[in-house]
Amino acid sequence: MNTLRLSLRTHRALLLIVLPYAAVAILLAGGLPSASDILNVLAGFLVAILTGPVFILCGYTIHVMVMKRPHRLCHYLYHDLRRYLSNERLLHALPAMLLIPVFASSFTVIKGAIPRLHPYTWDATLSAWDVALHGGMAPWERLQPLLGHPLVTGLLNFSYHFWFFLFYAILYWLILDTRRPLLRMQFLLSFALTWIVLGSIMAVLFASVGPCYYGHLHASDPYAPLMAYLHDANQHVPVWALQVQEMLWQGYQSKGANGELGISAMPSMHVATAVLMAIVGWNVNRAAGIALSAFAVLILLGSIHLGWHYALDGYVGAAGAALVWHLVGRLLGQAAAPVVRLATAPCMGKEGLTS
Repeated sequence: MNTLRLSLRTHRALLLIVLPYAAVAILLAGGLPSASDILNVLAGFLVAILTGPVFILCGYTIHVMVMKRPHRLCHYLYHDLRRYLSNERLLHALPAMLLIPVFASSFTVIKGAIPRLHPYTWDATLSAWDVALHGGMAPWERLQPLLGHPLVTGLLNFSYHFWFFLFYAILYWLILDTRRPLLRMQFLLSFALTWIVLGSIMAVLFASVGPCYYGHLHASDPYAPLMAYLHDANQHVPVWALQVQEMLWQGYQSKGANGELGISAMPSMHVATAVLMAIVGWNVNRAAGIALSAFAVLILLGSIHLGWHYALDGYVGAAGAALVWHLVGRLLGQAAAPVVRLATAPCMGKEGLTS
């Protein structure tokens, strides 16, 4: 009980951020959800709770199989996980594990409400700024000679979707972590504030749909050649982004009748979150920092090449995330610049899983 009470005190700042945000989402949704909506939310809640740990377990299992090669794999994993997932650790993680799905659901509701709060009127301006910022040529056109090959497109498409799995794995690793309390809390607070300030407030103020939908809202579409290339590349390698884009647009047109996950271009939350993950990487060790920074660059390139975002969306997302991290670090009394905390990556200790 004392552990849970201490954990609630530790997470009070996160509580003060998430609960008012959830209240705003309820107001925008038109009140408390129906019984069927509650069941859907509970199902999503369960999936969100399990997704991160499942991917962490898969990654650690592969590590054990390749590096340790125990004679009895399941026996080894069972006892290692039993030792790692102590009651104290689970109670320490419980508030965050309960708050994150509530926060994610609230974000989805608010994102879906963007066109009701502000019509999508910023695309032409953002597109013009993008061209002006890049010497009179759209960023996707400048990148096309380098990226305009089906195999490269497939790699960027895979990376863009892998973002979800990597994000959940890092998120839940930090939720369960007990050895880096400042880094853990800095990431959780920075994540929540970045998604609120950039992904909700700025997304409403600069309501835009992005290059892939530009032609749906404007008679002239400078991104038609890009989308034509992506459809052609889809004949050679799967470009899953096209199916997701179609699903989101159908949801938008149905005005929620077929489910609406929301559309928003400015700023890019994929890029913003990838930058936060890269900063966390540098705080763990140099190899993780380099790998996650390279991944953030892939996400930025993919956001442009796959038609999701204007380049400016990614620049604002990256700068905004870094600024939020810096401010949260100062509020926590922690150095904002990435420093090396540990030389050993999580879950890779010689004796098995470590904190």
